[in-house]
This record gives sequence, structure tokens and C-alpha cells, in this order.
Amino acid sequence: MGNNANRFFCWDKKMVEKEKDLLLLPHKPEKKNIALLCDDEWEGVHNGYGCTVRVGDTIRLYYRASTERIILTEHAPNNGGGTNVICVAESRDGITFHKPNIGRYEYNGSTYNNIVFMRDKEIDNFSVFYDTNPACPKNEKFKALAAEYKDGKAFLRCYLSADGYNFKEGELLPLYGSFDSFNLAFWDEDTEQYFLYFRAFHPVGHPEIPQHDIFKSDDVRDIRLATSKDFHTFTTHGCLKFEEGQEEIPLYTNQIEKYYRAKNTFIGFPVRYSDRKDEYESFDEMPLADQRRATTEKFGRTGTALTDCLFMTSNDGYTFNRRDEAFMTPGPEGRNNWRYGNCYTVHGIVETKADVEGASNEISIYTAENYRMKSASFRRYTIRLDGFYSWFGSYKGAEVLTKPITVTGERLSVNFASSCAGSMQITLCDESGAIIDGFTSNTIFGDSTDRTVRFAGEMGALIGKSVRLKIALKDCHLYSFAFI
Repeated sequence: MGNNANRFFCWDKKMVEKEKDLLLLPHKPEKKNIALLCDDEWEGVHNGYGCTVRVGDTIRLYYRASTERIILTEHAPNNGGGTNVICVAESRDGITFHKPNIGRYEYNGSTYNNIVFMRDKEIDNFSVFYDTNPACPKNEKFKALAAEYKDGKAFLRCYLSADGYNFKEGELLPLYGSFDSFNLAFWDEDTEQYFLYFRAFHPVGHPEIPQHDIFKSDDVRDIRLATSKDFHTFTTHGCLKFEEGQEEIPLYTNQIEKYYRAKNTFIGFPVRYSDRKDEYESFDEMPLADQRRATTEKFGRTGTALTDCLFMTSNDGYTFNRRDEAFMTPGPEGRNNWRYGNCYTVHGIVETKADVEGASNEISIYTAENYRMKSASFRRYTIRLDGFYSWFGSYKGAEVLTKPITVTGERLSVNFASSCAGSMQITLCDESGAIIDGFTSNTIFGDSTDRTVRFAGEMGALIGKSVRLKIALKDCHLYSFAFI
């Protein structure tokens, strides 16, 4: 099912008119294989800020690699100089990646490497996207964003490429921010404009005041939006807005994208920054406690800050429903996690085959591991298609009546999972809630991302009409539904 379907997601209760005993359940991604090990001499422990770009039948993973040796071991931390470069890895299946020989830049006397970009100035971030704007010149189809710093100020520069391997310097973009995180952009074919999300800071309680220089320790890390028709002139929209009642919290990366299975849905995986410097008791119970104290003494927040990943959604790309219960955490305590730099997802989810033969495809999400601890790697996680949240009815049962929905297809498809004793039943009602004759399904059970709901009546007769779905759930999850 592509993004042409009129698809509705059970990620919140906004579509619910009435309900009884309905639960909204979050779902966590499942840890899978190491998709890429960054163990070459030009890579190191400071790797991250990745993004995926699909080119034909190949998935490219662009990422920052760094020989900078801030290694946090069981001994006193060492700080050494190094070189930042941008590398690329490639995959056909999205499950494992390999490093192609690009042969463009020399490193330690050899051009046999996967480096696609290097410059004299420090590279903190470099995000790549493929420009699908029909008006984009062929020699600019790949665009990248990278921060620059001069005289205590931050700037965002665009880089251009025809093939995604050879980038030339473009213009500084007319934006005002800090940019010291992963800034990203993409063309939205539905609204015919570019969305550009970038990093800034603001004083507590004053998101309207972006900082353009070195931030003060009490400033709040934020995410800002600018849009453009031509990628030269931009309209700035300020800080992202969050739904009423959601507190102001520091956010690091954003990883926002258009969800490929629906036209009007944006999703994001922002990293939440938490400095637990005044709560050291738990740190002392974790592995390498002495090393952490040494790190804190030498590098400050590097030893006490923690990061995890949230999930947020939007219909316009500007106002988001941010779920503050973590989507991804560092996991069981080990040597190399529960540290600053964990849970940074790669920008760009990828649909991949499931491990189980015959099972539906899954969504793969990638994160960098072992940040500043040892050779970094990119780990793959998976989650069910549309499976970030679900409407759930316990064994005792739950009922839902949706708000009016316009029928746009000849069949109703559901993404659901029940137990062997569980079930779901769907009845179509008119706007007043009266049952439409011939449109009560039999009980449905199983586990499918695309099950057709069978009715005695013909769905085609309802196209263009407004209906409500009356749904009964018994030990059953409903993730999404669509008229196709």
C-alpha cells in the first residue's frame, strides 16, 4: 500500500468520537543486527549524524566519520585531534551496508576509501537529500546542509552534487540559528515547497528569541522550521509548536520526514537532552562509575548528560504532537550506553523485509552506537508498518466510534493483530451513527498489515459518502486503516 490511500493511523485518539475501555498503547522498536561497522582508520569513535537516501534500488547511508579521539574508557579520558570527513555506505536490502570505494579523497596516502566530502574547516554535521522538485537542475539533484562557524556566529551552507559523490560549495542560506546539530531538508510534492528543519537555542520561556552565537548554559535547545519554493529565499516560522499542555524541553536532533504511507503526515524522532548533573547517585551504580567521574571532571556535561529518543507526528509539519514517553532508550546498563550521544536515529526510515518468511515488511530505523567509547557502529531496529501506537481492546473488550470519514476507495484495509481468542468487528454507520444496512463485518482475527474487511454490501456504492466506523476490539490491536 503506497501513500495514495486515504489512511488513518491509530497513533492518538483524534479520530475517536466515542469510546469505551479503549487503550492507546505505544510500541517500541525491536533491536536487530549491526547494519554497518565503522572500523576503518578514517572513521573512529566520534561517528554519527547519519541520513539515508534512496537512489534507484540502492539505499545510501551518509554519515560523519571522525578520527577525533575523545575516547571515554575505563581510564582517564584522552582528548586528541583528528579529521572529520563525510562517508557513504550502500545497501540493496536496508539490512546490511557495505562501504564502496569512492576514490575521491586521499587519506594517509591512499584514495581507497568511502569518503565523499572533506574540507579544511571542521565538519560537525552534513545532511544529504535527493531533491525531487521537478524544477531542480540535474547538477543539483543531491543537496547537503552543513554548519559553519566564524567569529562566534553560526551559518548554514548548502552543497550541491549531480551524483551524491562529488559535492561543490553552494551559497550560505539566509537563516538565523545555531545549526550545531543535524539540520535537514526535503522537497514536499504535496505542498510544492521545501521544508528545512534546523537547530537553535532560546532563553527559557522565550522561543521567539533565537540565539545566533555560543549558547548560554541555561538556554533551551530547540528545533525551527523554514520553508522555500526555490531553496534560495526562505520563510521562517520560528520554533516548532507543540500541542497544548506539552512542556518546553531541550531537543537535540529532529529527524523529521514525510511519512511515506500517507500524504498529510509528518513524523519525527527528536532526541531529548537531559543533564542529570545534580543526581549522581544512579551514575555511581552504573558500569564504569569512576571513569564517568573522571569524564565529568575533565569535560563537564559529557559525563552527566543523557539522551533518549521521542516520537512526534504532525499534519502540517509545524505543529507537532510530541509523545514525551521515550520511543527509544539506551537499554540495559552496559559499558557503552547511558551516555551523552545515545539514541540518535539516522534520518530516513526504510521499509525492509521481515526476518520471518512470509511476514509483512517492516520499518527499519538505524542508530549509532558506542559514541566516544569505541569504534562506532550503526545498529538496525525494526517496527511494524504504522506500528508506533495502536488502539487496543483488552480481553474484556473495547468499543470505538470514529468521527465522520469520507469513503475514497472500493475496499477497507486494516492493519491489526489479535490473539487466537481475540477479534475485531467493524460496522459502517452514517453520520448520525445509524448502522448502514449490509456493512457489518464478521468477526476478524489474525495478524496482518493489509486485511480486507468483507461486507455484504459493495464498498463502491459508498465512495464519496461520509461514514463512521464502529469498531469492537477484543484482545486486539488496530494500528491503521485505509480506504483503497
